[in-house]
Amino acid sequence: MSAGSLIPDQQLTFSPDLAATIGLEEAILLQGIGPQLPRTPGQWHALVLSTLEKQFPFWTRARLLELVQRLADLGIIAVVQNNHPNSLRVSIAGQRTTPAQMPEEWQPGSDSLDLLALNHGIDRQFAQAQLATFDRGAADHTRDSRFRQHVLSAWRRQQRDHSAFEVRQPPPFDSHWQPSQDARDIMSRAGINADFIERVRPEFILYWRERGGPPREVESRFVSFVRDRWLRHTSGLNHSTEPTRLQRNWQPREDVFDVLANAGISRDYALEKVPEFVLFWCETNELQRSWDSKFVQHVKHQWRWEQRQETGNGREQGGGDLGGTHRTRERSTVDDLNDTSWAG
Repeated sequence: MSAGSLIPDQQLTFSPDLAATIGLEEAILLQGIGPQLPRTPGQWHALVLSTLEKQFPFWTRARLLELVQRLADLGIIAVVQNNHPNSLRVSIAGQRTTPAQMPEEWQPGSDSLDLLALNHGIDRQFAQAQLATFDRGAADHTRDSRFRQHVLSAWRRQQRDHSAFEVRQPPPFDSHWQPSQDARDIMSRAGINADFIERVRPEFILYWRERGGPPREVESRFVSFVRDRWLRHTSGLNHSTEPTRLQRNWQPREDVFDVLANAGISRDYALEKVPEFVLFWCETNELQRSWDSKFVQHVKHQWRWEQRQETGNGREQGGGDLGGTHRTRERSTVDDLNDTSWAG
């Protein structure tokens, strides 16, 4: 590759102070679209998503939409859905989208109150008290978002003006980390039982610890993670109300391979693990409610372990073809199957 090809044709800049306030990705996006936002009150700009994808090729469209919504939730911009699926209408925050009046009896949705509690620690009593000063001038689908912005602004003013205000330190993110009661209540209302939440909690902690630490909005990320796992649990894998022993002719259901494929694990790789899995658990004679789930956990753990080994030892193993089928085993099958470190 020539030296000239390494020189970028466009520089992306951001303000360190802005990034420290609203987040690095949000700051980069805001400064990228800022020149396009109209400065005259009442004007809107059509933000073309395909153009944004070219301007920010390191983000997917889904991530771009998340960041745009994040800027709206922070009260920086206002967003409404355009008729065209490839664009959004955006404006600086505080502009009304329509002169229609909102009914006086309107109340914020439960999801909005949950988001305020999870992401900002704002309790429902404080949020609902802000209805008295909330501008009810626009009866459209953005009113929940505008209400969150209104509450967040009031909350920040209170924090700034309250001399006794202290920033609460988040709990340590280690193997003992637990979701808040607010998060548990949200998951409980979705029909997710406490035992299932506890079973998937170690996987969530391991995932983020391997990436350097928890996300900024760890509570809402955990709720989304559990909801996703619960959906797979209830609609994909076979679960029995009574525990059973594994039979020697056991084979995973087709749904198992779909779940593993979502984690980037191929069907061929999973099938390689079936014989040793069956041999080990038939000999232990243990009972399980779902051998499919047990197999998914085993294959995921093996996959992560082998990827780490190959990444660290690829050169010592004759070139380390990461995509090939050759793997140098450094521990026994019994160690693999009996290893429960994934749950720690």
